[in-house]
Amino acid sequence: KSSSSSSSATKANQGVPELWKAEALFRYCYPRLDENVSRQRNHLLKAPFAVHPKTGRVCVPFDPKKVDQFDPTAVVTVADLANQLDAAKDKVGVPDLEKTALFKAVKDFRKLFLEPLLRSVAADQREAREKAAPFTGDF
Repeated sequence: KSSSSSSSATKANQGVPELWKAEALFRYCYPRLDENVSRQRNHLLKAPFAVHPKTGRVCVPFDPKKVDQFDPTAVVTVADLANQLDAAKDKVGVPDLEKTALFKAVKDFRKLFLEPLLRSVAADQREAREKAAPFTGDF
């Protein structure tokens, strides 16, 4: 009896030494959230073009390949946008967005995120139609 119980205990403990790897990975590699992030919504990551409640800075997307050129202190603020719109009142027929520093950020957002997303969705839809074609007779 003791030999069978010790062999089952040995089998059960065989995986235990490997647990330290998973624990170390989880503890040191996964992102950690501070206490305020889980309690207050304004500490969460912001969506593109959201405004920071204290600084008034607009959350702008940027090209990750040019991260070394990105200066978060130079990001446009709501006050900057208002001043840019006031200064460009005489530009009749020009959309307001094009009168502001947000124009480049919106173009980057379209180019770097929205257009690839739309291409991906279209490819997924095309693939789904092609898979369904033999069953629906829609060639």
